[in-house]
Amino acid sequence: MINKVPVKKLIEFGRFSERRQTTFANKLKVPKKIDLDENSNGGDYWIRSTSGLARAFKENSPSVIKEKIEDLSTDFESTEFNNTKIMFKRNLEILHNYEDFDFSIWRPSNDLKFLSKSNSPLLIKDVPIQILPHHIFSFKNKGELSVGGIWFVVWLEGFKPSDLGTFSDALFRYISHLYSREHKVNPTYCIIVDALSKETVNYQQVLEGKIPSSLNTTIDRLKKYL
Repeated sequence: MINKVPVKKLIEFGRFSERRQTTFANKLKVPKKIDLDENSNGGDYWIRSTSGLARAFKENSPSVIKEKIEDLSTDFESTEFNNTKIMFKRNLEILHNYEDFDFSIWRPSNDLKFLSKSNSPLLIKDVPIQILPHHIFSFKNKGELSVGGIWFVVWLEGFKPSDLGTFSDALFRYISHLYSREHKVNPTYCIIVDALSKETVNYQQVLEGKIPSSLNTTIDRLKKYL
């Protein structure tokens, strides 16, 4: 079994040169302590902002954002390390963009039930893909028990619409794997939010061909090196 591949790392792989793709694939095949987890190598860099957005969505209240800004501003002022200040500043810039944001626009209902998540990777074409959304939630839609999810993603280099489509594709498969027996997975509410730009993509847009997903093609390319 190869090492798990976070969706963001898969997207990065798609932008690599052939040489870097080979190196990336070779590392996946070797048991090692180097972690390719979403929260390594800077993945946790954005936790102060994304955790605030996730909590504000769950509580459906921008007041959470203001609390996060106050806490993070205090930490920003107290730290003496320049790199930490830069990190805090970038997280604060994201949070300030959501101070008066209406999080209800991403909620299918005010009556959501938040469901448990799994940290186990999902096998897609025999490749273990790590999918870590912020929330999975169930709701009633025309009397039918439905399920969806939301995932706040950040990359300083910036995501393309197809990248967000890839995330939404992975999210839909992840939710389907966990909850499709008892719920109808609603593709409109498999939502990816680019926290930097506020751009959102849902899996329904992928199904309709409005936004592409490169999940399958990138995994196929990766498998050629494995």
